[in-house]
Amino acid sequence: MLRAVAMMFVLILPMLGQAQELLVPHEHHEWASFPAGSWKQVKQVTETFKEGELVSSMTTTLTVRLKEVGKDYIVLQREAKSEVSGQVFEKPIREFRSGLNGQSGSQRVRITPSGEQKLSILGKSYSCKVRQMEVLDEPTKITGKIYYSSDTPPFILRREHTFTPEGAQSPQKEMVSEVVALNKPYPVLTEIKTVAFIVQKTTASDETTETVEAQCTEVPGFVVGTWMTAYDANGKLKSKTTVQLLNYEVAVETIKPTTTKTGHFRNKRQQRRVFDDVK
Repeated sequence: MLRAVAMMFVLILPMLGQAQELLVPHEHHEWASFPAGSWKQVKQVTETFKEGELVSSMTTTLTVRLKEVGKDYIVLQREAKSEVSGQVFEKPIREFRSGLNGQSGSQRVRITPSGEQKLSILGKSYSCKVRQMEVLDEPTKITGKIYYSSDTPPFILRREHTFTPEGAQSPQKEMVSEVVALNKPYPVLTEIKTVAFIVQKTTASDETTETVEAQCTEVPGFVVGTWMTAYDANGKLKSKTTVQLLNYEVAVETIKPTTTKTGHFRNKRQQRRVFDDVK
């Protein structure tokens, strides 16, 4: 009997060692905080420039649906239709499994708590838990620092990431994203909702991108508006991209116990569809 118990622990311990730490809990994740079946539809317009002149424009209608929420992952289904120069291209429906820390496929991420730090947003101080992250076993070393505030939507108030190719002495790409305004009224389809504005700058050897996002925690995926501009290494305009929310729905959550098996509390949400004729 004792031998059987000992063997059981031998089998269980490696599984415990592989348990994935999360940057934020399910209830504060942009997708995992919503019931499976929730979806959003957006219109993305991308303009490409050369020597300051517009050379092409593409409009994509994209529908993203949450298919599954797991302990440390989500499954998203994406359906897209693009229009270029008057021609419409239907893209096949695809599903993507993504880790809750943003990793894809079989990537593993190590999360290390790094104490607390205060961030100032428009003169007001917010206490954040700092979490270091590193993507393991990849040719490009990806490291980051996340500033998380459980009391302040959209919860991650700042991100810092570096991307360093194997053998390189310095990062090939750096990204900094930070909330610059909180609790601002903003038109979300037919309603005025409260959003946060996030500014992100990504710098690489051949390109720099500057992005502004509006995020609302009542909408699946959080993002309700995006404005991105890309410049080449000489500072010349390469492209402009805007993303506009067209519709969304928060699915009715199935009846569950107060806590899930993983111990995460789940808030019940009501179904919310803005325009019934779009899906």
